[in-house]
Amino acid sequence: MTREQLPGRRSARSHRAVLESALALVREQGYAAVTIDGIASRAGVSKATIYRWWNHKSAILVEAFLTSVHPQIMFPDSGSAREDLVAQATSLARVLSDPVLGSLFVSLLGEARYDPDLATALRDGWQTPRRAAGVEVIERAMARNELPADTDPELVLDGVYGPLYLRLLFGHAPLDEPSLRQIVAQVFDGTGVGRG
Repeated sequence: MTREQLPGRRSARSHRAVLESALALVREQGYAAVTIDGIASRAGVSKATIYRWWNHKSAILVEAFLTSVHPQIMFPDSGSAREDLVAQATSLARVLSDPVLGSLFVSLLGEARYDPDLATALRDGWQTPRRAAGVEVIERAMARNELPADTDPELVLDGVYGPLYLRLLFGHAPLDEPSLRQIVAQVFDGTGVGRG
């Protein structure tokens, strides 16, 4: 048996094929038209294989989305929390403005209102880790005196990312780097730290 024929490799290859097929189908057909049958056919796996790993289409698409965007939305550590937030928010805005990934994300958010499992998957896979990483950035800023010691990291994150998500959903204002830089500056300046 070669390495490629080992069951673990076959499973990893099938798993990756399912995720890639799911995103390709969203790209071609849109979220609503994607089915488990279509994903299985495109990936060259059985429906039983899919149901071994996921319990519904949305779970596949959440994982496909997260796997696809994770490397692009990591928080840097440049030594400046302002710059780190601007860089990460700009990367996030770029991902969420992508015609396929952005519309998939909005579709998943909409479906999550009616699907508790999907809501949990999004919270556990998207929001909780992103918030934890953001809190680390704010805590570093507090340790470096970029923000006051009594700053509430959660409120700073709400102040930065709330406008980003509103702009994504309603399209009423730009999501470009200068706009996000202005939002971050306003939030930081609102904490009482001098401009700079």
